[in-house]
Amino acid sequence: MQAPIKPGFQNDINGMRGLSVLLVVLYHFNLRILGGGFVGVDIFFVISGFLMTKIIVSGMVQGRFSYIDFVLRRATRIFPALFVVMVALLALGYFLLPPSDMYNLAEQALQAVIFNSNNYFAAKQGYFSGGADDNWLLHTWSLAVEWQFYLLYPPLVWAMYAVARRVRPQRATLVLGLLLGATAAASLAYCIVAEPQAAFFSVLARSWQMLAGGLVYMAVTARRAPLRLAPLLSYAGCAVLLVTVFVVKRYSMEEAWPGYYALLPVVGACMILLAAYEGNWLLNNVVAQKLGTWSYSIYLWHMPVVIALTVTSMLAERGRVAQVGGIVLSFVLGYLSYRYVEPARYWKQLSVRRSYGSLAGAAAAIAAVAAFGVYSNGFMFRVDDPVFYENLKSAQTNSTYDPRCENSGRAHDRFCRLNQDRPGRKVLVLGDSHAGHLYAWFKDHSQVDTTFFVKSGCPVIEGYERVGSSIDCRGFAARAYQLAASGAYDTVIISQHWSYFAPNASGICAWEGARCVPVAQMADPTAVQHSLRRSLQQLLDRKVQVAVLDGTPYFPTSAPRKLARDFFWHGRLDAGVDVNQFFDESRPYDLMFHELQANAGFRLLSLRPLLCTGQTCRIYDPASKLPIYRDRDHLNPAWMRANGAIFNELVTAAP
Repeated sequence: MQAPIKPGFQNDINGMRGLSVLLVVLYHFNLRILGGGFVGVDIFFVISGFLMTKIIVSGMVQGRFSYIDFVLRRATRIFPALFVVMVALLALGYFLLPPSDMYNLAEQALQAVIFNSNNYFAAKQGYFSGGADDNWLLHTWSLAVEWQFYLLYPPLVWAMYAVARRVRPQRATLVLGLLLGATAAASLAYCIVAEPQAAFFSVLARSWQMLAGGLVYMAVTARRAPLRLAPLLSYAGCAVLLVTVFVVKRYSMEEAWPGYYALLPVVGACMILLAAYEGNWLLNNVVAQKLGTWSYSIYLWHMPVVIALTVTSMLAERGRVAQVGGIVLSFVLGYLSYRYVEPARYWKQLSVRRSYGSLAGAAAAIAAVAAFGVYSNGFMFRVDDPVFYENLKSAQTNSTYDPRCENSGRAHDRFCRLNQDRPGRKVLVLGDSHAGHLYAWFKDHSQVDTTFFVKSGCPVIEGYERVGSSIDCRGFAARAYQLAASGAYDTVIISQHWSYFAPNASGICAWEGARCVPVAQMADPTAVQHSLRRSLQQLLDRKVQVAVLDGTPYFPTSAPRKLARDFFWHGRLDAGVDVNQFFDESRPYDLMFHELQANAGFRLLSLRPLLCTGQTCRIYDPASKLPIYRDRDHLNPAWMRANGAIFNELVTAAP
């Protein structure tokens, strides 16, 4: 059923909002059929740029634009509903969340209320990182980007418009459009070359998407007649958006998002805006219009619902029922927020000064509560055993590896050296972050010259790359084996997150022509194991002693956070967690390593006897009263320092 067309109201834009929020919500509830649904945020950015440019440029052309009024209107639109969500989360969190979770929530709320969430999360794991079940306010990164853009955009347009009026008074808007286009091109160029985290979260890297919407507005106002092919253009734009959702997941584009891949949803959204066709039934129907009207509040509430269902294990244990229930709850909360919190009539009754005062006062109160939550370590005074929770927090914050030695980005010539130049045997430790998390033990116990060569996320398997990430894993692996075969080291120890590189892996790829094909999509998914075996055998043939640490068990979520929640909610510490999936994914490597033991120079090392009984693995060590892990798969440095005896023979100085 098509919604009625209202004068002055653009149903196509409202329908795009509805489509966008639906894609984002379904993505965060892990509906695999919409694995690329996060592109809904890119669509939001284009819409926002279109509407903001309309307000700013039309106001400046007519000589009635007020920066103060513009900022206040944006604040009264964004702040109230956001503040209600944060107040609700902080209040409920005080009673329901253990200190470590409460600390993270308070820290996120503090960043959200000052609209710095994008920079805060850029320094964390990343938007697509698995196991991040405490990011209650992760979605506020996009609000921070938009708010930063709102503050910067009017002065930028004013300066450009002033230049345009001076250069070509009669064609000022055309010159303004050209200047905005050049700025968008510069932003896109930065987005393509920037490090993945900066490209995803930075306002500088995302501005081109909003500017693209602004350029469409300039084009729409410049044309003198409706487009003859507007219906075709509008439906084609929808097709581009829907195809993008599936293509993104099919070709694992999220690892390099946004980059030039994000041109797909931006072009699709721009096509719809340029068409300005109100009769598109995909956008102008009752469902799309309702979702579009409630979209902002739905967006605010859906992420807390996702996290709540995740931390209570309902999404994992109840599956589809929890997904459907969570989606419905998100829509209901979004409607209630739209109905009772968003209405602008509340704010129109106030003067500008009182509006600013009310919003500033609410922001200051939330910031004060959040800051106290951070200062008090998540309101630690609520619990009877603060030492236990402090140990859990320390495990999560302690670094496993000296970051100065990490080969981040495209770097592959950084090393951590212990007992450098000490006479006697020399040991080389290679791998990804699962080699890095052994560093604490070696630093305390190694008696020989030991060199760590580590690059997080990269397989020390020749010929393979991380999907979508331009961090030169192939160069790192080639350099690693060059060092290992150089004759400078008596022993080479290799440790990796082996299950991450299993035959069904989607995170690494090998180049076939112009495309890097994920392992799971290769004709022979076992090729990755064959490549590793070939490299190890070559080292063994050179009489290099090779020691491989088999895979470290990993868990569905952060082990310290699970311990904290179980103890806070139930007063218990579970003996272990069933990790069948880990053992299934590790089996190809386990079999290969057992076969390689036929070589005299090969040693297979394992921490699993300390961690696991059968396929159930411990996450807490009652003897030392320490969590064994710092997250879902990396070992706690404090625990590792006392539990690396399997390496003793390799790093003990000869008598």
